[in-house]
Amino acid sequence: MRILVLHQNLFERLAYERAIDHSVHDVVYAGTPQYLANIPAHVRCGTFPLDPARPVADQLRPWMAGQPPFQRIIARHEKLITPAAELRDAFGIPGMGAAAARNFRDKVTMKRTLARAGFRVPRFVPADRPAAPDGPAAPDRPGAGPGWRGRTIVKPRDEGGSQGVRLFETLDEALEFVRAAAAQSPADPAAQTGTEQGTGGGFAARYELEEYVEGPIWHVDGFLFKGEAVVAQPSRYVGTPLGFENGAPIGSVQFDHPELTEWAVRCVRALGGETLTFHLEAIMTPSGPVFMEVAARCGGGYIVDVTERRTGAHLHTLDMASDVDDALAERFLGPPAPGLAHGFFLFPGHVHGGAAVSVRGARALLDDPVVVRHRITAPGTTTPTSHSYRPEHLPLSGVVRGPDPEALVRYVERVLEQVTVEDDHRLAHRLAEEAGELLLKLRAESGFADPAALKAAGDRLSHEFLAAALAAERPGDAVLSEEGKADAARLTAERVWIVDPLDGTREFSEPGREDWAVHVALWTGGRLAAGAVALPAQGVTLSTGTPPPTPDSPADRLPVLGSRSRSPAFLTQVAGRIGAELAGMGSAGAKTAAVIRGDARAYLHAGGQYEWDSAAPAAVALAAGLHVSRLDGTPPVYNRADPYLPDLLVCRPQDAAALLAAVAEATTGS
Repeated sequence: MRILVLHQNLFERLAYERAIDHSVHDVVYAGTPQYLANIPAHVRCGTFPLDPARPVADQLRPWMAGQPPFQRIIARHEKLITPAAELRDAFGIPGMGAAAARNFRDKVTMKRTLARAGFRVPRFVPADRPAAPDGPAAPDRPGAGPGWRGRTIVKPRDEGGSQGVRLFETLDEALEFVRAAAAQSPADPAAQTGTEQGTGGGFAARYELEEYVEGPIWHVDGFLFKGEAVVAQPSRYVGTPLGFENGAPIGSVQFDHPELTEWAVRCVRALGGETLTFHLEAIMTPSGPVFMEVAARCGGGYIVDVTERRTGAHLHTLDMASDVDDALAERFLGPPAPGLAHGFFLFPGHVHGGAAVSVRGARALLDDPVVVRHRITAPGTTTPTSHSYRPEHLPLSGVVRGPDPEALVRYVERVLEQVTVEDDHRLAHRLAEEAGELLLKLRAESGFADPAALKAAGDRLSHEFLAAALAAERPGDAVLSEEGKADAARLTAERVWIVDPLDGTREFSEPGREDWAVHVALWTGGRLAAGAVALPAQGVTLSTGTPPPTPDSPADRLPVLGSRSRSPAFLTQVAGRIGAELAGMGSAGAKTAAVIRGDARAYLHAGGQYEWDSAAPAAVALAAGLHVSRLDGTPPVYNRADPYLPDLLVCRPQDAAALLAAVAEATTGS
């Protein structure tokens, strides 16, 4: 038999070699170079390289026309279901055709089909054909009025894993979002439609609006062979796929639920499913399940793993082997373990945008005997930028099992609540805050009788804490600290943390002073990528992760801040240029924070500083939308051989031109 495999997975995970005897069958794998490269060298097969920028079916159709006939086409990735179906139709190959595939890919088509078959679905309309909101509620007819006004989901018609899904509080907000997005993404009449790569029709043609239905979300995963359910395992999510898309961790635990299982299988049959793996999601309401969506593929994360542990069936191999054999491949049905429930937890990586991360609070929880396996990323590992449920792409994931599913739910909830994934923003925030807490404690215990000793002890304590924490959380990064030793290696490092363990030591040693700070910033890629300024005595930490909005309070009566002890005389003239008075304050971080929080109009410094004095304040100010520059208007540059950086301007953008002109006039007479 000649078999064409549309390959976009990890070869070993799908166990192709178990399902298909490559010594007997003539197998060709079609995939992009990235995926063809993961086929082991010993596997007897042919390959066809795909261009990721072109539709799959368009590339394969002319090639297949010149080849000996294929008897099977296998596709295990969701985005390859439709191209595989189109090719089966074009060449008369058994298996799911394009009409059935559309029911499992297009969320409007699937809900319309099920509504007509009597299944309960949310009210919905295609985004390109919404009728007036007050129109009749008839969700199974194109152009029908939505029939609801409350919370509304906007989702792509052909994506999975909640990618691109948005939740709005009202239908009107959702409609306005669609109108705005459609205006920015108009229809392209030349674009191809009807394939996975097609983008014709613009934004609205690719999306739907759906009434939000309240209730826990369940999923049923299984395999039908010639319409008969071989495997069907229900599970309840802990968290939601939409939450995972937006950065929240998710979990799942298996339960026995015969009524939901039977209902889900009937849904799959009503959509034309005959021999296929499926992953169906439903919202459980007091009056029964409401269909959410279904895919003709295995679920992501650890669903294949936990389904096999409970039912004895490996969904990938069972499906592929049964397709090739044209008979149920019972050799892939192992003994079930009905007395044990299984589940998993997943922490998303894509929301961190490729940043380095570390996982906190997991170690003790992972020692619990319910944990069967887990993956935890090493501190400082960078994250993927694309959405993924694959464990190798996640900061933390794991599989659990036990006799009581409710106990497993409680365990998974603890993991999701107690474990945090820190990117650079959150790490900077936490370290600055924790160093500040140490300094507050030192200040309280030591008193102010010996200011010099207090200053020295504060510098040392905070530096040692920050250096040790950064070495543990970001072991591959360099550190430039005011209190550290010079290390030329930082000049060639990709990532350099620039820290001032105690900015404003003079103020720190004076009773009642609050204008001292801890600075933590990251310089990478030629920019300040993250930063935090902690003002411990004020109970405030400002950081780039959640920057405060640009102040909109009236600025005409606010002061311009300068150094408390070493402001040049010309800065008074500069402040007067915008009708403000110059006031002194300690700590560059405290002065910058005052501008960010709307308590000062600008911060001008010309009395000499180093990189650690301004890096974190500049990072947070930039994230808050303020102007940050040297006094000549150029941006400050960090991680130089000489860390001396003598001047700085932080102000509202509308004041920058006047202040820079005043500085130029005062210093050069021009």
